[in-house]
Amino acid sequence: MIGAVVKGGSEIQEDCEQGLFEIRINHANAGFFAYVTFVINQLLHCEREGYTPVVHFGSWSENGSNAYYDPEYGENTWDYYFEPVAGVTYEDVERRLVDPDDSLQGGDLHRLTNSELWHLHAGDERSVFAYPYGVFKDKVELDEAWYRDNRERAHAVIQKYIHLKPHLVELLESFVERLFAGHKVLGIHMRGTDKGTADSATQLMKIIPPKQYFPYIDRYVLENPECKIFVATDQVQYLDEMRTRYGDRVLSLDVSRSRRSINAFQQRKQGSGYIKGEEVLLDCLLLSRCDFLLKCCSAVGEFAIYFNPELPCIDLNHEMMGVSFVDKIRHYWAQQRYKILRKWDKWHRKHGRVSFLSYRKSKTE
Repeated sequence: MIGAVVKGGSEIQEDCEQGLFEIRINHANAGFFAYVTFVINQLLHCEREGYTPVVHFGSWSENGSNAYYDPEYGENTWDYYFEPVAGVTYEDVERRLVDPDDSLQGGDLHRLTNSELWHLHAGDERSVFAYPYGVFKDKVELDEAWYRDNRERAHAVIQKYIHLKPHLVELLESFVERLFAGHKVLGIHMRGTDKGTADSATQLMKIIPPKQYFPYIDRYVLENPECKIFVATDQVQYLDEMRTRYGDRVLSLDVSRSRRSINAFQQRKQGSGYIKGEEVLLDCLLLSRCDFLLKCCSAVGEFAIYFNPELPCIDLNHEMMGVSFVDKIRHYWAQQRYKILRKWDKWHRKHGRVSFLSYRKSKTE
């Protein structure tokens, strides 16, 4: 699970070997967890070079505005959601730099150039990759060892440095208690809108529509008749399809979604930047608290595993790549079988008889 909550301090570490390092954004038109990935990879860089890290996500990056910036919540978007990564805020640094009596000088604050940042995030094999892109773009087939290595490194960094603000911990736990208590919960992450625009293999960037999730969901429901289904998606239509098919099993947060191919966070003139970040963060954390995860190649679903490495999952972008015609037929008939069983179960309930699904559950307990 995500690192324990700790209170950030304001004293700059005296044992730092090389000085301070400013962690910053180098790609404005990126999702929330791309920003967190930027932090993770720069933290790894700091560990290698002996820097004390300070995160500074201001209103602007070199190629555009920060989609999550909201002046009502402060000047540093990292501080909206997380504690300082090493007990130092950028505000602390700015205050010391203008103090004539302070020994800290501008030359003590280091940063990478834009080209160096791009290489770190896309070209350095030591970095964390949520899915194959950049230097790993040709890694199309599922490589479980590669994913395991990235997940272990990301989880270790999160545990050490990335800690939620207390108000978000309280909010998360209240949602878990209200929505999940007493149920097995299947987590679903469906990425629509602008999926496919990242620099990765075409097969991995393909949008996986709800109908391709259905056979997997149906099987889980058959095995866990009383389960709930938590859906995190950026596409309004996908949630509508899930509710139409699975009814009141479906759980979701009331968050910003889009009906178009433009992601909600990219619609900068609509809504609070802070709220957009909070929504996707809570969606991801709730996915991490589910019992099983169905996902696609996307940072949101992958971060759910970074937060909870024990979470079993199936990635449908990888899964669908190897689906033969025979497998598709099997999926189709499994789907039809489930439809028949649902109708049969509904008829039994209507006439006051023991339903098939309830009977099946009692026989397996």
